[in-house]
Amino acid sequence: MEENEKTVSTGKRVKTWLTAVFAIGFIAMTVFFVYEYSQGRFKSEENLQEYIASYGIYGPLILTFFQCIKVVYTVIPGALGCIVGATLFGTVKGFICSYIGICTGSLLAFTLSRKFGVSFVSSLMGEKHYNKCIKWLNRNRKNYSVFLWVAITFPFSPDDFLCYFSGLTHLSYKKFLIILLTSKPWTILAYSIIFGYLGKSV
Repeated sequence: MEENEKTVSTGKRVKTWLTAVFAIGFIAMTVFFVYEYSQGRFKSEENLQEYIASYGIYGPLILTFFQCIKVVYTVIPGALGCIVGATLFGTVKGFICSYIGICTGSLLAFTLSRKFGVSFVSSLMGEKHYNKCIKWLNRNRKNYSVFLWVAITFPFSPDDFLCYFSGLTHLSYKKFLIILLTSKPWTILAYSIIFGYLGKSV
């Protein structure tokens, strides 16, 4: 019995340490990317393309992390990474990096919202915009899942903010993940096909 308790205790400590290491690493990388953004590295396709290409074989990993941070740090233009990824790495690799990165970032945004609540999301969206969204949600609560799927599917919607906002709704992690994984590929795939083809023709 004591041996089992020690094993469970050791497992919990290892899990805690791994979580802490991941969190520290993620925060450090986020701070780094935010600094790079403040220096103008990501303000155009050309700048971002040069930046990611400078990492050589690690470029796909940098793109994937960039796409994740892009969702969390909502001021970065949404399509930028998809365009650059397809141009640099082609349709398939560009799509995979962007899809994994954006879905991870979207789930992280949902989790942060659920953990830190209304004041956190309101500060991100702006109180006026947040209040409008809440009023709309109260009128359309039953149809929110359908609305979210459609909004994420089509380009030019504020889907990064919607991931944060969705953390405050009735949606479970499972349902949000299903909506995210089935709606997110299509716009990314369209960008990847178009700019992957254009990248080959240049």
